[in-house]
Amino acid sequence: MKKMIIFFSLFILMISSATGAYSTPDSYSIPQSFDLGTNYYNVYGSPDLSANLIGSNELDRDQTVTLNIDVMNKGKLLGLKNDKTPYDSDEIYAAQTEMKLESSVVDATNVVASLSTDPGSPIEVKSVSQQIGSIKSGQNALAPAKFDIKMDKKAKAGEYNLYLNLSYDYQKNVQILNPNAVAQTYDVNHWYGMMAQNQTLKIKVKNKADFEIVNTTGSLYPGGEKVIDIAIKNTGEEEARNVKAIINPADPLSTTDSMAYLSTIAPGSTAVAHVKIKADSAAVPKIYGIDTALKYETPEGDAKYSDVLQAPVEVNAAGLFQILFGWL
Repeated sequence: MKKMIIFFSLFILMISSATGAYSTPDSYSIPQSFDLGTNYYNVYGSPDLSANLIGSNELDRDQTVTLNIDVMNKGKLLGLKNDKTPYDSDEIYAAQTEMKLESSVVDATNVVASLSTDPGSPIEVKSVSQQIGSIKSGQNALAPAKFDIKMDKKAKAGEYNLYLNLSYDYQKNVQILNPNAVAQTYDVNHWYGMMAQNQTLKIKVKNKADFEIVNTTGSLYPGGEKVIDIAIKNTGEEEARNVKAIINPADPLSTTDSMAYLSTIAPGSTAVAHVKIKADSAAVPKIYGIDTALKYETPEGDAKYSDVLQAPVEVNAAGLFQILFGWL
């Protein structure tokens, strides 16, 4: 067979995604600048890519995961129109060959995938664009596209959008040159175009309890001991049950109350932990942070721990009264 003459153009174009299901293909035509052969058929159809997340789409706050995205080509041949009727054996052979090659109009080649988010989204996409190869009609990509994403620790519960942008080449037209029915040889011209599709993928942040220290009441003097009130608010979306505040002050502070029981804290509600704190006599006057973690149960009964929070406690400089009589 004579050497096939392949003319092609490759463009890479990324576009933002629309909401809902995957978009219909957007075609970017390449001008047909030459015509060296006879065209017997015009075939109608195109690739049509769609994508699905493999596995769960639910994330926790401050979680980094690798998303596996399966891409499938659902492209179909939509029609065939005769452009020229073949007459002799060479033309019939050329027409048959062209029809066979034209069926590749529904195949996507050189597929490039990228992932993006809305401005201000709590999701950070940590992976760059990637090649996922060619996908024939009715088939899936040989391997899923993999993207690393990180959910912000302050993300609110709910759904967030990820936009999968797909660009690829496709065969627009085929023409046969120099057909020889006896020798079963021919040359061929290929014209290629470029398409872009996009799809919105939904990522969910689970409801959970979250906590913040909103106030600390009480102060200390060096060598003194006092009950400090630590106000803790549930800033999350889920009720926290059987809450226990675990107190762990560092030198020069100490406590004999390493745990305070707070019972149940509803979303938006605040509970106060009463903790007896002692300051060493050599404590330097300043504000100290007391490590405070919360152990609690979810409404389903699962045991959880919060992040370690810092409760600020001030140690004041000793006045004349404290110097003369000690701390009372």
